[in-house]
Formats: sequence, structure tokens, C-alpha cells
Amino acid sequence: MTKRATAQPSKYDPSAPRVSKREQLRQERRRRSLFWNIIVLGTIVVFLGAIGWYVFVNLRPGPIPGEQAIPDEGAAVYPAGSNIPYQHYPPSSGGHFADAAPFGLAATPVPEGTFVDNLARGGIVFLYYCPSGCPDVQQQFSDLLKKAPPEKTYNQVRILVTAYQRQLPTQIVALAWDHELDLPQFNQDILLRWYNRFVDQGPDVQP
Repeated sequence: MTKRATAQPSKYDPSAPRVSKREQLRQERRRRSLFWNIIVLGTIVVFLGAIGWYVFVNLRPGPIPGEQAIPDEGAAVYPAGSNIPYQHYPPSSGGHFADAAPFGLAATPVPEGTFVDNLARGGIVFLYYCPSGCPDVQQQFSDLLKKAPPEKTYNQVRILVTAYQRQLPTQIVALAWDHELDLPQFNQDILLRWYNRFVDQGPDVQP
């Protein structure tokens, strides 16, 4: 065989460097795409986690730390203006008048016999004790009323906020029928949880 016949083909490929460079560019694009995908997915996960945390903390049903179950005192109806005795103060059940107070932030203290009727109708009552006045607390309650969702039975925000003339165990007390929560200071998240937990629970709720 001649040298020409036995010679090995050349391994040099002029196009090899260009292919390698293109592959490097592709790999770099893939790395960048993966990086941004991770950033976007991470942002979505954090956002969804924040929403889940908010729902878990503010909207979930279930017991709230510190809530008390108060023995039921009946639901007898008394004539307006009657002096109704209660075993527990502030009352969360018991005798009450026939007419409830309008829901919202009351301009003057609502009598016990009236706000107990609000509770009997499935409303939520927030009491605050400020003998010297506390416009900051009133403003916080006003903001809360704007954020509270309408309930499903009556399609309205069924929260009554009123000053209380007797001394309370804490500055703010949340009431529902047969239930009480004492708060040393305003806490919108807890109060909204209380509302969502107990609204429409009372002996006089109409389905």
C-alpha cells in the first residue's frame, strides 16, 4: 500500500471552534433562563405564602387564644328601659330589649339590654373603656369597620362598636353570644378573626 493510501484523515475541523462557541452561548442562555425562572417562581411562592399566612391568621375559624366561653343566661325579651340583671359583666347573653342598635361605631354608649339583642341576632359587639375619651381607639375601630367583610346571611358588616360605662377587665372586650375575649389593646387582626369566627351565631339569627 502506498503512503497516500494508508495516511490517516486529518482530525482538524475548522468548524469545531464555532460549534463550541454556539454551545457555550446556548448554555449561558439556559443558565440565565433558569436563574430568572427561579427568581419568578420564588417571588410567586413568597406572594402565595403571604396570602396563605394572612388567611390563616385573620380569617380561619377555630378557637382564639384567650377566648372565654361564658355560661348562657337565656334570651328573654324585656320592655325597653327595663333594668336587666346579669350574672356576668359585660353580658354576652341574657335578657335584652326587642330592638337592636344599628351596627357600626356608636356615637354614645349603647345600653346592655340593647347590645345583647345585637348579639342574639348574631352580631359582634366590641366594647371599649375610655373614661377620659380615646379618639385614637375610635379611629382604629372606624378603620376596622371599613375592612371587615360583609357576612353571608344578611350581606352586611354586623359589628357594633360602643363605649362601655362599667369598668372592663381590659381596655377592649370582644363579645359574641356566650363568648368573650379580653384585649389589653387594640388588635385589628385578632378582632377580625373574632368577627369571622362568631358572626351569625346567636339564638335569633334568621337563616
